Amino acid sequence: MIRKTPRSGWTARRIFLALVLLVPFAIYGASRVFIPAGPVGFAVLGDHADEVRADLGVSQNLPAAITIVLLNRWESLPYMPDFAAICGADCGKSKAGQISVTEMRYRRTRKTVFVHMPDFGGFDAGKDCIIARVAQELRGMRVTAPLPCAPDVPRKSHWQLPAGLGRI
Repeated sequence: MIRKTPRSGWTARRIFLALVLLVPFAIYGASRVFIPAGPVGFAVLGDHADEVRADLGVSQNLPAAITIVLLNRWESLPYMPDFAAICGADCGKSKAGQISVTEMRYRRTRKTVFVHMPDFGGFDAGKDCIIARVAQELRGMRVTAPLPCAPDVPRKSHWQLPAGLGRI
């Protein structure tokens, strides 16, 4: 009697399935190697930006991953249409003195922080507090530490999902 040979552990179907599962990992690995990293710089824009930039020691020679927008009036925001679109309905009407919007993108996550200076008592009176809060935002994309000063001035934080999927 002829004995039946056992089936091989690696059939053509299993090999194909293994290759199909490895393709996403290969694409991800290639994207990490060949696509350059996102922006790493900082930018401080708006009213009194030069003074705040000098106090922080921030230079603006790279594309910005974190942008600070200092405003004396919310009414000046519509003259900056890109930032007005990012802030949306959150800015204005004294909802918060500091609004942080983080735009999630693949390897290009950006954070924009809006600071309404009159909520801090104006730039001259609240300069140290504004600089402390801006320095806290510049340390990273996600801020979990308590506010360094002016606890009565609220801070709102939003995450904007990619491809127009909304906010968290």
